[in-house]
Amino acid sequence: MLLICPDCNNRYEVSKSNQNMDITCQCGRDLKVLPWMNHREVLSNESSSTCPMCGQQYDLSNLRAGTEIACHCGNLLTVKNPALEQISSGRRENDHATRLRETELQGLIDTSRLIHSAIHDLNRLLMLVVRITSDMLEAEGATIVLQDLKTGDLVFHSISGKESAKLKSFRIATGEGIAGSCVQTRQPVVVNDTQNDTRFSARADKKSGFKTRSILCVPLLIDDNCIGALEAVNKKQDRGFDEHDLLLAEAVASQIAVAIQNVQLTEEAIRTERLAAIGQAVTGIAHCIKNMLHGLKGGLFMVKTTLKKAAGEIDDRGYQVLERNQDRLTGLVQDMLTYSKDREPEYEPTDLNELVGSVVELMQTKAGERQITLAFQPDKAIDELLIDPRGIYRCVLNLVSNALDACEDEGSRVTVTSRPINGQSVQVDVADQGCGMNAETLATVFQPFVSSKGSQGTGLGLSITKKIITEHGGRMEVDSTEGRGSTFSIILPQKVA
Repeated sequence: MLLICPDCNNRYEVSKSNQNMDITCQCGRDLKVLPWMNHREVLSNESSSTCPMCGQQYDLSNLRAGTEIACHCGNLLTVKNPALEQISSGRRENDHATRLRETELQGLIDTSRLIHSAIHDLNRLLMLVVRITSDMLEAEGATIVLQDLKTGDLVFHSISGKESAKLKSFRIATGEGIAGSCVQTRQPVVVNDTQNDTRFSARADKKSGFKTRSILCVPLLIDDNCIGALEAVNKKQDRGFDEHDLLLAEAVASQIAVAIQNVQLTEEAIRTERLAAIGQAVTGIAHCIKNMLHGLKGGLFMVKTTLKKAAGEIDDRGYQVLERNQDRLTGLVQDMLTYSKDREPEYEPTDLNELVGSVVELMQTKAGERQITLAFQPDKAIDELLIDPRGIYRCVLNLVSNALDACEDEGSRVTVTSRPINGQSVQVDVADQGCGMNAETLATVFQPFVSSKGSQGTGLGLSITKKIITEHGGRMEVDSTEGRGSTFSIILPQKVA
């Protein structure tokens, strides 16, 4: 593209870049090229034309149609001079074909540079890519639609062209419209007559006031997953989109998918490093607190001994509060240490039914205080297994305790069952008739430090339970309906002792 000095009309050939460029003209004026400038067209029937943004005038009499001018205000101007269209047809077609090939090649180069540049803002990166795509495909606009993982809807993420601002965050359902069909089938789609295509949805046009005549849409694929689509609308040439345009769009779409994957991998790496740092900090703090708790435990033992000697002359309610909170603090520290470090299960031959039964027996007192029925229904067909008894005991204890806490009504029931599955696994279910969970709570139920118990819970119980079961090579499942109760299931591989 050309950079023209407004003082002396000297011309400088410059390339598009995502960096600021400063050029000093021979006349001494400092000229600036802003990164990835907005696109505007200069239409002229006279010998001069004016930039619609800053009013700078340009002499177009000796410029070819299609020439790009980098205006000092930041606009990218395209010359479209009817006077120059009197050139012979053959030359015009050759020039157009040459310019088209140059535009396509430059567009692919620009896209590749952007994808591998230092830009980490995904929104800005994709916005720049759709602008390049519009120019390269000679389309009136382009859109990147991405799938919302929670709802499955397709969201208009990055849009270029007229009325594009009105469609920001616009949503279409899965399978709706040309883009929805493209994502659903994972196949590219070219439609040059949208009004006669049954897949076309006019909802976006109604919202924006834009009229879509033709669409080219290609899927964005990461490995075997389709995360969205790249869509170009309204080919400026009457011939419509063709196979050549489709190949170009697929090349750009593959680059976009790489960019999105790079951002996801970077975010995941940052998240992993942050969790590792938190884990190290938590481990250090927990060890310090653990040492303090040993001292506190010794002091409480001496207080308890003194209270016994006093034979009831001193009110021991304050001691009971201290002891209860010390146990709670000890449990929190132990949870933090368990969660922050990976460990191999210490396998021992264990009677699973006996282990689960001992948990149920221990929790009968808590159930009785709340007038909740706690029952265990073991399957005698389960053989002695190789498991880490301390780890599995803790998991079952967490689930039974949570089930009792979830039951707010007297007369509720908590049922614990065990059973073999196809001779390959064993399953322990803890079902309650408590408050249940909504979809939002269910989605975060195993996340650390997320608790529905307020100050009574640490938010680590279920996270640690899942971690221990995963270390055994097993898995956790949960089924819950708000207002009707929940069932948590532990599935362990059946390693026979």
